[in-house]
Amino acid sequence: MARVAFIVTTCHEFEGIKVLSSILKKHGHHADCFLHSEEKDFHKAVLDWQPDVVGIYATTGQEAWPYEYIRRWKKELKHLKVVMGGPHPSHDLEPLLHEDVVDATVKGEAEYAVIDLVEAWAAGRPIDDIPNVGVLKDGKPVQNPIRPVIQDLDSLPFPDVDVFYKYPFLRAKRVMQVHVSRGCQNSCTYCSVGLMKKDWVSGRRGEKFNRQKSVDYVCEEMNDILARYPDFKMVNFGDAALNMTRGWIEEFAEKWPKRVGLPFACNININYLKESDIVALKKAGCVSVQFGLESGSEKVRLEVYKKGYTDDIVYTIPRLLRKHKITYRTNNIMGSPAETLEDMFETARVNKRIKPNGCTVLIYRPFRSTVLGQQDFQLGRVDEQKDIGPSIQNDSMMKREDVREVVNLQKLFNVAVYMPGGEALVRQLIRLPRNKAFDFTLLSFLWYQHAVVSGYGMLDDFKLGLKNVGQIFGKSGVQKRRSFLDTIETGNEASF
Repeated sequence: MARVAFIVTTCHEFEGIKVLSSILKKHGHHADCFLHSEEKDFHKAVLDWQPDVVGIYATTGQEAWPYEYIRRWKKELKHLKVVMGGPHPSHDLEPLLHEDVVDATVKGEAEYAVIDLVEAWAAGRPIDDIPNVGVLKDGKPVQNPIRPVIQDLDSLPFPDVDVFYKYPFLRAKRVMQVHVSRGCQNSCTYCSVGLMKKDWVSGRRGEKFNRQKSVDYVCEEMNDILARYPDFKMVNFGDAALNMTRGWIEEFAEKWPKRVGLPFACNININYLKESDIVALKKAGCVSVQFGLESGSEKVRLEVYKKGYTDDIVYTIPRLLRKHKITYRTNNIMGSPAETLEDMFETARVNKRIKPNGCTVLIYRPFRSTVLGQQDFQLGRVDEQKDIGPSIQNDSMMKREDVREVVNLQKLFNVAVYMPGGEALVRQLIRLPRNKAFDFTLLSFLWYQHAVVSGYGMLDDFKLGLKNVGQIFGKSGVQKRRSFLDTIETGNEASF
């Protein structure tokens, strides 16, 4: 029986940790999660729990934040082992080179790999051949082959929300964070999903990358949570798209209102959305959706990002959403090597035409876990010496002559979309040096659109931002202050 402590730097509930905790407990182990922002003395809180294993969820750019904590814990807990999972170690084994910190990594779905790993460590057995696990062999990081992905999500125990809702702030929020699927219909080049599909799925008959819990399971899971935490007023489905499986939305629309009844927000894939799906979403209680526009240029969307949908879809779906009175927000990217500055202004113009209730605008980042990111590094498009930390809302590390204009346009994007004469004004302003007023402009639009349009509540979002300011971030592990802009909750989990 092992004691496993998951550690997280951001004040946010992570679905992967919930599921890992539940499956560890099902197999007789103890598990808990410790949020840096919610502990008065983070080091002492973890140390007092006396873990045998510390698990780290890491996205690229923030994988090193706990290294100094771990070095201190390992001095006091001689038997302590550390495993890192999440998007970053799934594509980069560099953390294993810090052998005084990281003992193993996990690639892909971690449920059964973590069980095998924890039990091997407890029994003193070698871990060298455990599927999904990365280890250091003869001083070199080695990734073991990965096991098939879990096909039946209903076979997993309900996610362990208690490890997050033990914190008063998270259980007092209006909105519950939930996931009902794994995968994505698209294989966009700027996202890691495309490479995941190649690495994680063997192609054997009947094996699927895109999987969804049954509607019955989802309703039972929600009622299990609400029986203990009845004060939530809304659900946010953080999946890549709620309309992942044909027919699922229709069944959901029949059962969810009767058995759960909470309003919800979700992501949708507009390339696979019919008007009947929108009708079903409305019937089920959907109040707000968001979808990835990414670029206003059809050529960029189709030929470079491989997004898969045309201008006709981009203009048709918003009209149908307005018809059925569902608010919607778009996700957009600024500054990829595929785009000119004029393409980015076209993205603003397309948003202006389709009239979203809000626009999330991120700065393109070349992750090595993506097809486009790998090309960027191979072709020397990336300023590898520029440390921008984990944020995709702050700065660009692309080698572009117009990088200042790109970053400023991202901050002022909503001005160009929503203000009369906004584009002409923004064209002048982006020539100026970057400043706090531009940052605050983006923050103000994002905060209002997310908190009000999507129903999260302005006070909750404000408190969340304050809690995450001053976290430890960056590849060097040096303490850096995150801006309020970087910490505001967008309703999505990172997929990189």
